[in-house]
Amino acid sequence: MESMETGNHLRLLRRCWVALACAAISGCSTSLVVNAIFPQPLVDPLPVRVGILFDEALSTYAHEEKIPQQASYSIQLGDANVSMLSQLFNSMFVSTEPVVGLPLETADQGRLDAVIRPELERFEFDVPIQRTDNFVEVWMQYQMRLYETDGQLIAEWPVTGYGKAEHGNRGAALNRAAVVAMREVGAEISTEFSAQPAVEYWLEEKQNESALSSEAGRNN
Repeated sequence: MESMETGNHLRLLRRCWVALACAAISGCSTSLVVNAIFPQPLVDPLPVRVGILFDEALSTYAHEEKIPQQASYSIQLGDANVSMLSQLFNSMFVSTEPVVGLPLETADQGRLDAVIRPELERFEFDVPIQRTDNFVEVWMQYQMRLYETDGQLIAEWPVTGYGKAEHGNRGAALNRAAVVAMREVGAEISTEFSAQPAVEYWLEEKQNESALSSEAGRNN
């Protein structure tokens, strides 16, 4: 009789431990919507009219990852992508407008000089497990593509960003680190865009076309 009671007691304890473990696992999840106000880039706008193509993969980008013995993460970056890049491109070019695809309709091709399409290719992060690790880190890589309005590729190049934030609240630290990485990406795009060899050549062609058009107008 005593043996049966002991067995029942042990089974009850095991059930309690299983319930506690399940509760702990289900509680170890982080769902984050990256949110920030990005500073206005201090750049002189280039004299070109550019269409901005944000496809669904970029505007709804979400990173899902389950780290063994730690937690599950769902990190939503879509709105932050659009916010950061929209403000950036509006500052970089004399005029911009959204477009939905390539090639542009014939009627729209004369209104714009090119279309830029960014893609977030990689997102990685590290959250410390040990108390001796004090920082959350984020790495990001975007692929930038510039197209003629008829869909012909002008140039493509990768842009990377890195950010870290002191560990405290897990979600808040991840948000800060992601924002730092995105700001680094924005700074690199704004300073290195016209330095890409193919982009530099394209800009020179556009300037020459504009000069010839102005000269023809004066002669007429």
